[in-house]
Amino acid sequence: MPVDMTTPFDFSQAPFDCLTPGERQRLAERVDVAYFPKSTCLHEADSPVDTLYVVIKGMVSEHAEGETLAYYGPQDSFDSRAMLGGRAQHRLVAAEDTLVFCLPRDLVLDLTQRNPVFGAFFYQEVAARFAVLANRPLQGQLQAMLMSRVESAYLSPALWLEADDCVLTAARLMQKHHATCVLVHTPSGDGIFTRSDLRDFVISECPAASTPLGPLARTPLVSIEAEAYLYHAQLLMASHTIQRLIVTRAGQVIGILEQVELLSFLSNQSHIVLAQIERAESIVELMAANRSMDELISLLHGNGVKVTLIADLLCELRRHLLGRVFALLAPPDMLDHVCLLVLGSEGRGEQILKTDQDNALLIRDGYTHPELPDICERFTQTLLSFGYPPCPGGIMLNQPDWCCEVSVMRNRLLGWIRSASAENVMRLAIWADARPIAGQASLLQPVQLQSLPELDDAFLGRFALPVRQFDVPLSLFSRLVLDAGSQRDRLDIKKGGIFPLVHGLRSMAVKAGIRDANTYRRIDELLARQLLPAALAQDLRETLIFFHGLRLQHGLNAIAQNRKPDNLIDPATLSTLERDLLKDALGVVKRFRQLIEHHFQLARLS
Repeated sequence: MPVDMTTPFDFSQAPFDCLTPGERQRLAERVDVAYFPKSTCLHEADSPVDTLYVVIKGMVSEHAEGETLAYYGPQDSFDSRAMLGGRAQHRLVAAEDTLVFCLPRDLVLDLTQRNPVFGAFFYQEVAARFAVLANRPLQGQLQAMLMSRVESAYLSPALWLEADDCVLTAARLMQKHHATCVLVHTPSGDGIFTRSDLRDFVISECPAASTPLGPLARTPLVSIEAEAYLYHAQLLMASHTIQRLIVTRAGQVIGILEQVELLSFLSNQSHIVLAQIERAESIVELMAANRSMDELISLLHGNGVKVTLIADLLCELRRHLLGRVFALLAPPDMLDHVCLLVLGSEGRGEQILKTDQDNALLIRDGYTHPELPDICERFTQTLLSFGYPPCPGGIMLNQPDWCCEVSVMRNRLLGWIRSASAENVMRLAIWADARPIAGQASLLQPVQLQSLPELDDAFLGRFALPVRQFDVPLSLFSRLVLDAGSQRDRLDIKKGGIFPLVHGLRSMAVKAGIRDANTYRRIDELLARQLLPAALAQDLRETLIFFHGLRLQHGLNAIAQNRKPDNLIDPATLSTLERDLLKDALGVVKRFRQLIEHHFQLARLS
């Protein structure tokens, strides 16, 4: 209900700080203030929406199917999606006496059309809609990029199939071209079949070799002209809730614009960072690229890019960065005889913020070079100067155990397998995630953990045992259990959540002979081999995404406060929804631990 009171609108909060003086005046002239007593319904699901609300004081809860989905407090806005579509998706209720600003839908939509920076923030599909980029001078750069043409971004090639082609053909074509979708000619018009559709199809357990694509392809295609603005591409993706657009010129398909490429382009043009790395002729020049990567993380996260996509992008950039560091330090012919590896989370492609160095160097048997020890030491020191802390366990290529000939490493690994102490098991676990980033990748194959003998059930049980090393911080009655020591109000998200999932899936992958180190792809492969129930596989994926996102947000907050990032989360700083999701996620960890304990018969090893 409107109230008769004068409350100045706060233009210091994003995204309204992006408005020009004239635009602010227009909004100030039409903004209203309303008061909703506790338990008042602001709007029901599927009801018309003509207002964007911004909370001044109080709390509003969002509900669907009997569940509370979210809470909105002071300075939060709602519901931009509903306002965009004109109808409410969920029920909104005043959780307590609440005062809100009311912004007319027609005015807000007009402002998004006139002000690309305002629109870019406003149409975010993620919870960080109102998270402003910390570096305000970037606004001008962001606006310039928003007004760039679609054709200036990277476009994936369009892969075409016919309606009677089978799903297996589509899967093979996507794998061959590293594509996320194929386009399909169907009798009802051209359609699209995506990687997500393929995942859903696998879960359905229908035969891929005999199921035609036609009925599975989604029509019609959502397209955009190559000359259109990237800003319009972002709005189109948001309004249709899709992750890619078909790009056309004069009615002909010329490629596909992926959401990750669009957001990356809008955030910091990651291809520029890559070009910095490739052009660098000195460590000093690489230092600049390293700083750009640090900025890129915050920008991508602030623009709502999914944590898995941020990890994929940073993994690729770091592969080039570290490979270039080694290439600048080593003589060119050395790369023909060695293989530079990253291990642990970097090897899995899941490291976003900088953590301990975990790397190694394999040397072809019989190859020697007098400068090799010095090169390895300089490599380690360079990474230290880039902000990568030393590994407490000494898993770095400047240490003899992690810089040796292939045959020496093979014998060392076999020794660790035969004497599977707790320390040796963790060394093997880190090695299981090895990924080559420079030199001769073929040197890794004979010493990959899955290539070694003696991986019998007795060893695999000891290998899986560390999943029981840390208790899941969740009580019988779904209450969070916090640390009782010096960090008594904190919860270790790595020990209690991420590690049991990562190591349990790593153990299953080693047993199954799966060589891919990425945890998400391990889940996909285990599901494809029917070694994981479909429902649990989906829960594991979403839980891991939640944990990684929570840790990234926590780490970025620490960096912003000039603190070293750690894994200790204070649940009191989380929203009610986040705490509920954390409990659900830890419940998934408990279920998965039980599966691992049964799968590897860990009770007999206790």
